[in-house]
Amino acid sequence: MLPSRTRIRTARASLKTSNSVPTCSTTPARVATRKVPESAGKADGLAFGKEVAERFLASRADDGHDKAVDINVPAPAAGVWQQTPGFGPPLLTNWTKVKPMALKTLTQFDGGGPYKLNDRKWVQDYNELKSVGARHSTTRTPAQTAQALFWTDHDLRQWNDGMLNLAVGRGLDLVQTARMLAMAHVSGGDAMIAGFEAKYHYWFWRPRRAIPLADTDGNPATLADPTWLPLRTTPNHPEYPAAHAFHSSALAAALRAFFGTDKVTFTLDSRVPGATSTRNYGSFHDAVKDVNLARTLAGFHFRNSCEEGSQLGRDVGRYVDEHYFQPVP
Repeated sequence: MLPSRTRIRTARASLKTSNSVPTCSTTPARVATRKVPESAGKADGLAFGKEVAERFLASRADDGHDKAVDINVPAPAAGVWQQTPGFGPPLLTNWTKVKPMALKTLTQFDGGGPYKLNDRKWVQDYNELKSVGARHSTTRTPAQTAQALFWTDHDLRQWNDGMLNLAVGRGLDLVQTARMLAMAHVSGGDAMIAGFEAKYHYWFWRPRRAIPLADTDGNPATLADPTWLPLRTTPNHPEYPAAHAFHSSALAAALRAFFGTDKVTFTLDSRVPGATSTRNYGSFHDAVKDVNLARTLAGFHFRNSCEEGSQLGRDVGRYVDEHYFQPVP
């Protein structure tokens, strides 16, 4: 049985007396709460948290995240993703079958797919990325190269550490920090699930394949370059929509909802050699714009994929805010 409301309020009051917010994503609970004085409230809080965690894990035991999925890569054709030579099977195909935490369906916010290969907007995106995303681009500035490399770090680690630093900087207590992280990761998790379902529905080709094989796309305005390579190794899954875009945008929407404003200054870091070590933002939306451009500058994603990915993440984050994490009477 869960603790009564009275005991929960007592536990919350006990935790609010502590300023001990973890400063890295791997800090265990016993370290995070060690500054909280021993009391019935602390005991109730730990028991309540353990019970909630166990119930949540039980509810997700058969969500499909750890089940293998047989998936057939489409036959080679213009516009269709294919494995890069030397790579294994595409990544995270099982996410197409994972049960969302908040969304009703995986396709609830489907963006409609990438541009058709005869669309003039496709030509614009193609030529932009071909120029600025090339490994030895002459149009990408050194600052843009550092920006692109910054976001080749693992964005989940970047955002998680950034949120914990934000919690410390804003003086959030443990309860507020837990709520912020829960809102962010439910939104980000469902965006990843929905986004990868879209990736393996549309199977759109990556620039690494599209540019060398552009002479097969039926569009004379896209000129092929058989020697073209992106700035760094392309992630091993389809191009549309951009994962960094939908994940970051979902987190940004959740954080905007938590703080009640988008205008929050914060910092993210990167551990990638050659990247800017830290980037400062004046709003959550600024970070989304930054990562969107970075994925094009890295040669990984066409502009439309980043824009559509951001819209998907924003829609997921707003849905989570409007339907979950509401005040309890």
